[in-house]
Amino acid sequence: MKTIKYLLIVAVSIFSMTTLKAQVPGLSFGIKAGANFANLHSDFKELSKEKGKLGFNIGVFARVGETLYFQPEINYTTFKSEYSYGNTTYSPNFKQMNIPLMVGYKLINKEAFNLHVSAGPDFSYTLNKPNAPLSFDYKKFNIGGVINAGVDIGSLTIDARYTRGFTKINKGLNEKTGIYNLSVGFKIF
Repeated sequence: MKTIKYLLIVAVSIFSMTTLKAQVPGLSFGIKAGANFANLHSDFKELSKEKGKLGFNIGVFARVGETLYFQPEINYTTFKSEYSYGNTTYSPNFKQMNIPLMVGYKLINKEAFNLHVSAGPDFSYTLNKPNAPLSFDYKKFNIGGVINAGVDIGSLTIDARYTRGFTKINKGLNEKTGIYNLSVGFKIF
């Protein structure tokens, strides 16, 4: 029964997106996935042996507009870091819902090929409790900024981006996020 409900929701969603696309010129929807490399930047002197680790992301995006466009996304993102505090090594593992809201410009805008750049705010909500030293908890909600460069070849889209946290993800450790991302997507509509 759950499968039938799920398929019905997917069918209604696809029909709704198709109807919306017909009414709004320059609208596209897509799915994407990729790899992240993250580092928690800190100037807290008691931290040592800081290093970033790999993670992944998967999500959906919409693009509205032609040469100048708006691109909201919803992504599930994971990333890790490692550092030493005192005599203990910590490896916080983050699982987040990530919502970047970018405004972009297509430098080359052909039907089968375009080269684009975009930037905007990035909102993240941490879904788990990452490992941290006692009394140094990580915040759930964070705000940052994202810059992105990419290419579209037909329905295929490839993006490289950097996201930098504006708020401290951990005030006690004075940490902000820095995440490099490479993703591949496919425009469904």
